[in-house]
Amino acid sequence: MSKRFDGVFQFAYVVEDLDAAIEHWAHTLGAGPFFVIRNARYAAAEHRGEAHMPDVSLAFGYSGDVNIELIQQHDDTPSVFLDFLKSRGPGQQHVGIMSSDLEADTEMLAARGVAMVQRLVNESGVETRFFDTELHGGAMLELIQASPETAAAFSFMKAAAEHWDGVDAIASIPGAEA
Repeated sequence: MSKRFDGVFQFAYVVEDLDAAIEHWAHTLGAGPFFVIRNARYAAAEHRGEAHMPDVSLAFGYSGDVNIELIQQHDDTPSVFLDFLKSRGPGQQHVGIMSSDLEADTEMLAARGVAMVQRLVNESGVETRFFDTELHGGAMLELIQASPETAAAFSFMKAAAEHWDGVDAIASIPGAEA
């Protein structure tokens, strides 16, 4: 029997202007509010087996039950985001799925011929891995390390969206600056 992942919960878009994208998603499409991490810091980052630390800003919001992630890269450091932007321009770059066992899921995907092309570990220790699934669907797959902290963060953002009045497109992350 083949292992199945839990469902896709996130659609992520590489954008050229994060603030303009937030405004569009919030005030045209009704998603939000967005929680912004400018110049995200990583404890570790690898792209195609080599250490690279891209300078990216991220915004996370909700549209119903779907998490929307917007990503703007500020430099030319090799990354899946820059690869996508150079080859396709702005657009949907990946779908996100939670993984309770990154190692086992990575091995399973490798056995199916799907290569990991990027690995990021944020300063809180949460790891994400990106897999080259573009050939069969147009977007990469991101596995996000499941943890109580990760679940709490996404639950917090979803609850904020459920009570959002649609006015301010950007919300504050408790303890952080947008």
